[in-house]
Amino acid sequence: METMKKLITTSCANYIDGKCLLFDRECPLISGGEYRGKKIPASDCSCTYFEKAVLPANKTLEAVYYGIDTVLNKKCKGCGKGFNSVSNKAMYCGDVCRKSANRNSHRKYNQKRAK
Repeated sequence: METMKKLITTSCANYIDGKCLLFDRECPLISGGEYRGKKIPASDCSCTYFEKAVLPANKTLEAVYYGIDTVLNKKCKGCGKGFNSVSNKAMYCGDVCRKSANRNSHRKYNQKRAK
């Protein structure tokens, strides 16, 4: 749930200063809502803008949001962990592994060249 809040606060265009511009109050996905005097938890609230515009950017969170099992479809060449890749060319789970592999590749090239 914490990563969902982070996605909302950083990526949602309608979330400004802790409030939702669509509802003109606190975001229901973060603080929950109220209906006829009864408190509704944030996990039971939904927002069509968030579902259509913000959530598709993060496929893993989208699967968690809709309750779909995530299948890690690739294995990182750097660290060996599984990850979901957006393209068929992805070999590394993130920037850290990619940069590390790039550094090792340059190191090998420079050692070979020095001989």
